Amino acid sequence: MKKMLVLSLVAVLTGCAGMIPQPVTEPADTVAQPVTVIHDSDDMCLVTEDTIEFEHQCDLIYWANMWIKADATPWPQRRARIDELSDSLPDTIERVILSLPVDTPYQARLRSQHWITSIIDKLSPALQPLVKTMVDAPNNEMLELESALVILNKVNAEQAQSSEALQQELEAQQKKLEELLEIEATLMDKNRSSQQ
Repeated sequence: MKKMLVLSLVAVLTGCAGMIPQPVTEPADTVAQPVTVIHDSDDMCLVTEDTIEFEHQCDLIYWANMWIKADATPWPQRRARIDELSDSLPDTIERVILSLPVDTPYQARLRSQHWITSIIDKLSPALQPLVKTMVDAPNNEMLELESALVILNKVNAEQAQSSEALQQELEAQQKKLEELLEIEATLMDKNRSSQQ
């Protein structure tokens, strides 16, 4: 009896020892990326003056308003406008802005990502971090999410087909089992009638 009591006490104490919180190890510090801060004194033009000159190159409000209007415009209308634009730098910037709203189809968004890559080095160094943060990174994120969604849909469709095939095979096996049970019942009936 005493041995049982001692063993029970040891088991309880051992279990309690497992509940003592272990020190949490901090994850390894990641190297912080340098952060570029835009100041009031920075040149807020899209491109440096020696690169190219075009209308509204230093008017960020114009481009922000274009983005707001693009967001309120249906994709077919934006697509038609994109098709009208040339390959010039200001037109490419406009094409990118017209492709930013959420309802832009995957392939058009992918094309826009190519346009962003082609013009990023032509933008002023002060604005490049802003464009990468507000345009490039979210666009890439949406592309990745849409790709993941497509893959998940394919996996789900394959699993649904596999499930349907298994269901059909199960039904066929059940039908065969029922037929075998009927044959067995018939044989048992014949066997009983022959014994009488």
